[in-house]
Amino acid sequence: MVDDDAGSTARQELMACMREMLKAVRLFKSDLPVEHTTVPVGALAMIDSAGDCHLKDLAARSALDPSTVSRAVATLVKSGLVGRSADPADGRASVLALTPEGRRTLDEVNGWMDDRLADALKDWSPEDIAVFSALMQRFATDLMTRHDQTLEVAR
Repeated sequence: MVDDDAGSTARQELMACMREMLKAVRLFKSDLPVEHTTVPVGALAMIDSAGDCHLKDLAARSALDPSTVSRAVATLVKSGLVGRSADPADGRASVLALTPEGRRTLDEVNGWMDDRLADALKDWSPEDIAVFSALMQRFATDLMTRHDQTLEVAR
């Protein structure tokens, strides 16, 4: 365990790195090909990874307000990238799924992102990438766990 002064300094450095990472992600996303800049790609990817899903499940998985997710889904449905169908188990609910055009768009965006990451990481070893990925996942998991624990205490 790191002593308080060293721990505080390390956390401040981490906060600065987080700001830089968020900036880099914003720049990364802003470089998307123009035909995909209005596509809520995160929602599209989550619908794909979840398989057929409900809006409320998508909101929970993304940790976003249902109204925010609803607007993103409405954009995807309007653009023909996602389809809605009645849930056979609950006719009041809609099931969301990628359309063939949504699949093509997601594949294009994922290919573009993979090319950009390959270029940015060309001087990294596979081991460096694996360690970085594992540490980012650990960090995200720890932050989310802490968030969940805080919610539990508040209840």
